[in-house]
Amino acid sequence: MVIKTALELLAEARDSNPLQLALNNYTMWYDANQALSLNKEHEISNGQSSKRKITRADATEVKNNLDYWENEISKIQGVSLDAPRITELFTVRNASL
Repeated sequence: MVIKTALELLAEARDSNPLQLALNNYTMWYDANQALSLNKEHEISNGQSSKRKITRADATEVKNNLDYWENEISKIQGVSLDAPRITELFTVRNASL
């Protein structure tokens, strides 16, 4: 028996895929963050009849949701945000030496 995550089950119910759902949610909270950074209110919707205004007072909730959905996207893609970043380092040698 395969145990599915809530996101996988929701994706099936909406005829979508988990990554797309996670990206849609991340985008919603990203847009809210952008509006708040300009000191504007932002309205979010659950896609049905429920809407809510987000203000600067909700900035912590917006940040927490951005972090959550970024982490979910990383998990779906099989990437850990805590993994060390590997940076290639190139040395330029003087050809005349």
